[in-house]
Amino acid sequence: MANYNSECLCVRCKHLRGALDPNIQKAYLGKCVKREWPFTLSITLQGWTECDVFEDSGQTYVPPQPVAAKAAVAASVGAAAKRVEFYYSSTQKPGETFPCDTKRALDLVKQLQATGVNCKTIDVAEVKDRFPIYHKSVSGPDASVRPVFGFKGALVEDFGTTVPALLVFEGGRYPVLAFPRTDAQRGTIRVEQALEDLVAETAAIPVAKLVG
Repeated sequence: MANYNSECLCVRCKHLRGALDPNIQKAYLGKCVKREWPFTLSITLQGWTECDVFEDSGQTYVPPQPVAAKAAVAASVGAAAKRVEFYYSSTQKPGETFPCDTKRALDLVKQLQATGVNCKTIDVAEVKDRFPIYHKSVSGPDASVRPVFGFKGALVEDFGTTVPALLVFEGGRYPVLAFPRTDAQRGTIRVEQALEDLVAETAAIPVAKLVG
């Protein structure tokens, strides 16, 4: 279990959204949803001992065991809440900087959909304005799991064209994850890799639990 500060206010605050990724849990408790605008505030394991937006949740958050983190993510997020959107172009091939096997990705989306997850494929060749969804891909995910999109990476012109994109929503308007993204241990996580992870995670959950 992560060596966190159990005396901080954050672990007892209703505004803490606990981190799910086992790699993130090594350094962060999660993020503060009360302070998420205009910038997401990630909470380190030390947490805050003074805070003017603290509200007692009546219970204490305890980071899960790292070995069980992936199973916890899969078990806690049902198909009704999780939504996946894959953006690609039928008229433009992916670039070499962030390659993607579009055919493989589309096949994996179908496999994921078969497990009960709400999936959607969008051909950006038919989308006139990509900025709104591009903005969501940049501003939605936590700062610690930001995708390659942004000022120093792929821009709006690249979104879905030279850089096919995968967005993962968990019930909200903004995605919690966007791919491709960089990871400290795995390097660049491509769209196909992310889909393979999602298929493996959801395929192990009984359908009744996914839709229940």
